Amino acid sequence: MTHVAALLALSAVKNNDQVGLLLFSDQIEHFVPPKKGRGHVHRLLRDLYYLKPRSSRTKIDVVTQYLRGVLKKKASIFILSDFMDEGYERSLKFLGRKHDVVACVVKDPMETELFNLGLVACSDPESGEVLSFDTSSPEFRKEFQIESKKQNERRDRILKMAQVDRVDISNSENYANPLIAYFRQRRK
Repeated sequence: MTHVAALLALSAVKNNDQVGLLLFSDQIEHFVPPKKGRGHVHRLLRDLYYLKPRSSRTKIDVVTQYLRGVLKKKASIFILSDFMDEGYERSLKFLGRKHDVVACVVKDPMETELFNLGLVACSDPESGEVLSFDTSSPEFRKEFQIESKKQNERRDRILKMAQVDRVDISNSENYANPLIAYFRQRRK
């Protein structure tokens, strides 16, 4: 996500556009108002790479409501997340009515399909809870895949209802290609 945000910031400065940064978890971690210039983008890049979040949880509703309050002029907003959260449907739709919102959905193939690795202990990055799973069990892998598909369909339904643009980015592939395709399609 950091590399995608850096690419977007550098593209904005090349177009002589203003660019800002909002880093969030379940709270606003850091906000830099939009400005122009290379020096400003270098500051954003430094903040992107070095700021340590206070929380590991995610709350998209926090960012959408905050941006509705601080951005007075119409803006292009790129939200980079896996969008595995709840309760942000309405505020995302309201944000999209005033601003040009693009949901950059970051995906990890390991989140949708498990490999047979035997007994595996996993830590939830948001709650810190550690659980053990037997990935050698075909039933468990199938159940995991079904649940993952349900979550993805729910997220996709929410984004479609909010009527925001969407770019899918996989962490196992070149992250620039989906953005290039999105901007080419939009230019048409």
